Amino acid sequence: MGTTKAELETFVEHCISEHVPLAISREIITDMSKQLPSLESDVHKTIADVILGRIQPRLVSFEEQVRALREDLATRYAREEHWTRAAEVLAGIDLDSGVRTLSNAFKLRKCVEIAELYAEGGDLVQADLFISRARLLRASGEADASLDYQYNSCWATVLDRKGRFMDASDRYYALAGYDPSRESQTAQKHSLVDVLTLAVACAVIAPTGPQRLRMLQTLYKDERCAQLSVFAFLEKVYLERLLRVEEVLAFERFLKPHHLAVDGDSLSALQRAVVEHNLVSMSNVYNNIGFDELGELLGVSDIQAEKMVAKMISEDRLSGRIDQVDRFVYFDSDAPTIEEEWDKQVVEVSLTLNGIVETLTAKQNETSSDNV
Repeated sequence: MGTTKAELETFVEHCISEHVPLAISREIITDMSKQLPSLESDVHKTIADVILGRIQPRLVSFEEQVRALREDLATRYAREEHWTRAAEVLAGIDLDSGVRTLSNAFKLRKCVEIAELYAEGGDLVQADLFISRARLLRASGEADASLDYQYNSCWATVLDRKGRFMDASDRYYALAGYDPSRESQTAQKHSLVDVLTLAVACAVIAPTGPQRLRMLQTLYKDERCAQLSVFAFLEKVYLERLLRVEEVLAFERFLKPHHLAVDGDSLSALQRAVVEHNLVSMSNVYNNIGFDELGELLGVSDIQAEKMVAKMISEDRLSGRIDQVDRFVYFDSDAPTIEEEWDKQVVEVSLTLNGIVETLTAKQNETSSDNV
């Protein structure tokens, strides 16, 4: 670029000064903005930064031009996978300007786009902030089916990245219920196979418990999931069968990097889920077992095994007791499984409803007899 940055700043400052009619200033900035995406990346960024910097004092007079500049610049950064920088540039658009009235649908779309970029960049605090703002805007009811899909897709991704795997699984599964004919190709970032696979993955690595079991049951009984490459693994998890190392390794290729990131206990979300799952499976086979042997079978240290057993028992996710002297865990084999407990509750509710129906029927028959 032959023109120096200082010369460019001087030119831009003159163009937007009060000495130049506003209509002409806007036209010049608009024409310059349209040319920027076709320039080399560094040149584009330099000119855009200069314009945005110099135009700031008169921002209210150039809101439309600034919005276009920021959208193009954010696209450039995103294309180069500078996700956080792209999000910051796009977040610079004033969505609450009192000068121009922006529709809630436009604000919602921008909040979702910004949240997606922050999530890709790993800034989950900002991603959560913008998706929460999008949730409020969505309540206005102005979102079309395509935008609604994009919002839910982004929300699922944020929940997933934050480690809220049970909620993420539920959101991914909800995406599988959208009608493909109503969503644009650009909005559908995930195919049906993708969202169902992600729903399974997040359900598998979620903490054990009734909610997880219900989600696994839903996925297992969904005919569409039977066609997935992860179905065999899903089946073993749902039926509480022991998971072997080679099966876990094969399942890993369907997960995202953050699912495999190691935490403070030197375990990834997948490893923790597999250990917890196998603990529940082993409690159905063993009456008791020492922590040395348990750790060896689970592929973790005896200390880690003891901590996880204690945590699961305290959270009522595993029935048993710990003998800290002999360093044994005694499983309560007489305790019902989570699935049995759930089935029992369903039966109790059904019996209660039947009783109510029978009572109402009897009263109705008495009334009919009296009338006769």
